[in-house]
Amino acid sequence: MASRRFLVLAIAAALVACASTIPKAELDRCNLGVADGNDGYRATQGGACGLVARHLADDERPRDARAYARKACQLEDAAGCTEYLALVRAQSPIAPDELLDARTAGEQACAGMVLASSGADARPALCARTAALYLDVEPRSPRDGQRLNLRACAQGDDTSCGRLRSLGIEPDEPRAPAAPKTTPPAAPPPPRPSAVPTTTPTAAPLAPACHEMRSCVSLDLVQRSAAEVVGTLTNHCEGAVTCAVCPANGDQVDKTACHTLRLAPGEWRSGRESGLAFPGFSAMAYDCAAANDDHSCLGQ
Repeated sequence: MASRRFLVLAIAAALVACASTIPKAELDRCNLGVADGNDGYRATQGGACGLVARHLADDERPRDARAYARKACQLEDAAGCTEYLALVRAQSPIAPDELLDARTAGEQACAGMVLASSGADARPALCARTAALYLDVEPRSPRDGQRLNLRACAQGDDTSCGRLRSLGIEPDEPRAPAAPKTTPPAAPPPPRPSAVPTTTPTAAPLAPACHEMRSCVSLDLVQRSAAEVVGTLTNHCEGAVTCAVCPANGDQVDKTACHTLRLAPGEWRSGRESGLAFPGFSAMAYDCAAANDDHSCLGQ
């Protein structure tokens, strides 16, 4: 986290030359939060960072604008997230690390981890903008883009609905996951004979069959603050998986705080509501196995 603090301080210093175009109250609230001592300024820290980003964008300083918009998004400000995704998309080309960061931030925002100050639902626009980062920017991921467009359409974004229909996908049809295959119940065993049974040695129990699936499951992390790491777990496998995710600091894994999740093919989970946010940690460790494997197969 030291590098992130350094980045913020460096940006603040670079803005001295153009401070006349940015209200000091906005800049102080963004960089210092409520510690700025300005009780009369009502904007949240994230909202103030979003306002600073828009001023910088208007001044044609896109790099600085992206940095402040990203901070606004990390502080769960809907307008700042929307601004950040738009600024990243406007680049050509987009650096791979910045594209990954923007996609991860957009996924979390689309999942409802940002708040609109007006009370309006900001998720449709955020889902649609994140979908565009998957569909229009190399390396493309049509599957992820369509998944996010489906979510945006379901939340009322007409543009996403139209884009899906142009691809031959009817978003109004429910898309329930396929029902798991079932096998007919086994026939009851025949009645046991009345003869005295012979004694046979008892076979040792067989170890459960395990199928390692971590290679096709991704875990993307965002260090939201100095006190919390947030993850997005995505199943790219052809079958359902069960994963155990544990918080860590460096290579020290806390196996007493692990969280287990089951993911269908193409499904993803993110943030606090999925148990993928760990206060007081800087990293996560995870292991995945086929959904029907015994839980002992996971490296907990």
